[in-house]
Parts: sequence; C-alpha cells; structure tokens
Amino acid sequence: MELAELLRRLDPVLMNPSRLLIAALLYLFGPRKESEVVRALGMSWGKFSTHITTLEREGLVVRKRVFTRKGYRTFVRLTREGRERYRALLRALREFLGHVDEGSEGKAARLL
Repeated sequence: MELAELLRRLDPVLMNPSRLLIAALLYLFGPRKESEVVRALGMSWGKFSTHITTLEREGLVVRKRVFTRKGYRTFVRLTREGRERYRALLRALREFLGHVDEGSEGKAARLL
C-alpha cells in the first residue's frame, strides 16, 4: 500500500493529540464527568472546551447535563460513530507502523 493511501486513512479530527487523548480516555473508561477528563489529562478548561466542541460537532461525543446532590454536572461519552472512528484510526495506525517496522529502510523507501 502506498504512503499516500495510508495517510488518507488517518482520521484528521482524531489525529489531533488533544482530541485523540479525550477519545482514548472515553473509549477505555466510558462516560465521564467533564471535570474528570480535564483533570486526568491535565488540560486547561479552554483547551478542553475547544476540542470537546469539535468532537461533538463531528458527532463523535455527546454531552449530557445531569443534576446531582452537588449540583449540575456535565457527562461526556463517545457515540457509536466515535467508537467506530477511534477503532478505525487505531487499525490504520497499526498498519502504518507495521509497514514502517517490517522492512525498516527497504519498506519505508518503497513507500516514499
């Protein structure tokens, strides 16, 4: 497979490091309060807000505001499409890295 084809398979939305971390956390640990995600990733609220809005606009996450004893909390979770696109990105990255690792210089040179 050509390098250009492999690169086309990488999801441009999820290839952003911050969005990838948010998606990975939600994929591995399920729905979480926004504050838990921010704290776990050591991310500022502004940066989180920007990236979670992009993920929501793309249909990869949904947010739900819930009333608890401590007041309102906003939970975030991956949608079905979000889980599918995250898994597809992982497969594409594994394949890409497999091509690079298999033949090291020889295979990498053919891709270029």
